Amino acid sequence: MAILRSLFRKRSKLADTNAFEIPAEVTEMTEKKDEATDTTTATAAKKNNSTEDFLDYWIQKAVEMRASDVHFERYRTYVKVRYRIDGRLQTIKKLPVHLHSGLVTRVKILAKLKIDEKRVPQDGRFSLVHGDKKFDVRVSILPGYLGECLVMRLLQSNSDLFSLQNLGARDKDVQKLEHLLSIQNGIIVVAGPTGSGKSTTLYSIVKKISSPECKVITVEDPVEYQLEGINQVSVNEAIGMTFATALRSMLRQAPNIILVGEIRDKETAEIAIRAALTGHLVLSTVHAKDTVNAITRLLDLGIPAYLVAATLRGVLSQRLIRKLCPNCAREGKFDLASLKEIAPEYKAMGNEHIREPVGCDQCLNTGYKGRQAVMEILPVNEKIQRIINQRCDEDKLRQQAQSEGMETLRQIALEHYTHGEIGYEALLTLFAEMS
Repeated sequence: MAILRSLFRKRSKLADTNAFEIPAEVTEMTEKKDEATDTTTATAAKKNNSTEDFLDYWIQKAVEMRASDVHFERYRTYVKVRYRIDGRLQTIKKLPVHLHSGLVTRVKILAKLKIDEKRVPQDGRFSLVHGDKKFDVRVSILPGYLGECLVMRLLQSNSDLFSLQNLGARDKDVQKLEHLLSIQNGIIVVAGPTGSGKSTTLYSIVKKISSPECKVITVEDPVEYQLEGINQVSVNEAIGMTFATALRSMLRQAPNIILVGEIRDKETAEIAIRAALTGHLVLSTVHAKDTVNAITRLLDLGIPAYLVAATLRGVLSQRLIRKLCPNCAREGKFDLASLKEIAPEYKAMGNEHIREPVGCDQCLNTGYKGRQAVMEILPVNEKIQRIINQRCDEDKLRQQAQSEGMETLRQIALEHYTHGEIGYEALLTLFAEMS
């Protein structure tokens, strides 16, 4: 509770300074009635250049602001435009209601969705180019009480993004992960909540270990990034193409490496275990708060402890934390008493370097710019295998792992904070997630 109270106090002090200035020509668009607002045919919509330009503007601005998602949300008297930047939703603008239908129709055309279908959710995708960058845009449309909610996820189509070094983790964590990847068979699991960067880490791992002599097959829901030289399969539960179904068929393709987007149920877990036992390297994710909890999650799915112990090679748990803006962050005062309140285990070093967020044009007045991965890595050795076989509680497993040198997410985040790389709020946020 102390962590949550501290986080609330910290956030309540931040002003809502996320909006930016809209060019006059775009503002004028919002003041004019869009004649094609109620258009339900592709031909009529394509003639409406103002709607096209208007949508292009918001997407272009999202790319420039490093947004990962663009949200158009319909309310009674306005349409709210929000961007997700560095994991946080920020309100950008409120638009007149009459623009909503034209914007949604235009996106449906681009994503090859049914324009006149407004009763059921629809998903699609399209591509766009901004400068020298190409993006895949994943579209989700959800029928709401007042109108359709539109979300576009911007995914940069550049395989160079996927490298272990680009994850932002510490060099020694990257080295630990590379050592783990030298193993030729078994299961490696990446754990974390939604939005923690699990998929990006898996793609980076696949790119690191794949080669022309190696056959790699992935099954994902959905395929987010298209990787050169990798066989990728998309889940489609509507026609019975589940993780388990795809994984069972993939084994007949004689792959060396198998990537399963998520282990959700006992059937998928059992097939993944079987694949690992027969000499394949299986990479997957589970929703768990840390490495030890991920092992418990596999056991709770009904997998026998001896099979988990025999096939699991390592677990990686991660979070993405916001970095301080290098342009405006200022020196701060180290308050040991406050830190002890949320991290009683911390021992003062005497050389703490604390920095605080300020806010400038480069970071949209938030004080933060970009994110980096915090990784907790647990190699599964013989001692860990014995504890798993005994189905001991998480505390004993965690104590053994830490005695062998495993650093927890909390310890790594504290290191980043005392080195001036993240702010106090980012530290509180991670601690709140872990509590």
